[in-house]
Amino acid sequence: MAPSVNVLLLGREEDCRDYLDYAHGHGFTVRFFDPPQLAADDRENWRSTVVDAARDAVDLEGLDDAISFHDSYQIQLELIRGELGMPTRDIDTLLCLADKTRFKAHPAVRDHITRHIELDPSAKAPAALAAVTDALTFPVVVKPSNGFYSAGVVKAETPADFPKAFLQTKRVCTVLREGAGQSRMLAEEYLDGNEYAIDGFVSDGRIIPLQIHRKLPPLVGPLFHEVAYLTEPFDAEQGRDFTALLESVIPGVGLDNSPFHAEFRFDGQGGLRVLELAPRLCGGGTTTYQQLRICTGLDAYGLLHQLGREPLAPEPTHHKVALEYDAPIERSGFLKNTARAVDVCHKNDVTTVHLHRADGQFVLAPPLNFETVLTAYFARDTREEAEALLDVLMTDCTIDTETEKTS
Repeated sequence: MAPSVNVLLLGREEDCRDYLDYAHGHGFTVRFFDPPQLAADDRENWRSTVVDAARDAVDLEGLDDAISFHDSYQIQLELIRGELGMPTRDIDTLLCLADKTRFKAHPAVRDHITRHIELDPSAKAPAALAAVTDALTFPVVVKPSNGFYSAGVVKAETPADFPKAFLQTKRVCTVLREGAGQSRMLAEEYLDGNEYAIDGFVSDGRIIPLQIHRKLPPLVGPLFHEVAYLTEPFDAEQGRDFTALLESVIPGVGLDNSPFHAEFRFDGQGGLRVLELAPRLCGGGTTTYQQLRICTGLDAYGLLHQLGREPLAPEPTHHKVALEYDAPIERSGFLKNTARAVDVCHKNDVTTVHLHRADGQFVLAPPLNFETVLTAYFARDTREEAEALLDVLMTDCTIDTETEKTS
């Protein structure tokens, strides 16, 4: 792209600080637009609904690119890009990837997943438990069909644990329906292996995995919010199983000229299963950009802006290990002492730290939270150094809350 460009970003400015810093550093002008929800039964009017709302909110003239890091805005993004004559992705593909129920039912995906059923969101816990017991083997994981940030993902080790897990997930689905218009519930058999994620791009049909994240500590439930990503450049030789699965699923669902964030888990027999495939950068863009910059020297935001305009051929300039630390929230409450957590990060040679919420603000703890409080990015030379750092952060860099707001 030209040195001076105009970018439309679908999302809220406060959620895109990392990209905004990047844009300012590159001389970009960024316009923000929070798009309307789309009614499932009104597809013929989707484009006019979104484009008219965009024209009422922002100036669409002279735009060089339109992007979004938000799961729920990818379809609106393509409608606007199509209106502006920019390269677009297939809407049906994005609909499939936006909902785990559709994704798991796709012919290219259904042989690469764990057994699951869809639950009636209006059902009571006993009826849902009966359906799960009849179809699946415990332990199971209950999750929203269109959730993100692991919100509402809860493990039930035994049938006795199921009612609590069901109600926790149901609460999150209610919130998602209020914001996204729909959310269903899934129950799936638990996969007893390590969980990984891969960030990359699809460029003119070429699948380009760039980095692999190991989720730490190991996610064994009952909740599945990862505290850290230990990230390394993707190794084609060691990652052959991941590559084979990506090369089956990505073209199968029709995704092209897009970033992707794919999540995987091994089962107890060592088989690799896909959990989800998101057509976006990870972590509001920040995770992919910061980790890739540390690990390889590559510019994820720059690659995003090149997509569909020219073939991508990224060449890493170095090999390092990155650690993303998402300071855990133990209890819901009002934030306090956040400056102390930031100070711990600086004392451990943080590369970048983002404090998303201030003292006095109310935050939810997992599994109900959709947002993070503090995210920090660290560069290390070896995996062992990164793991040792995580041990320090888990002890010293925590998020404090109080039940009553201090004046």
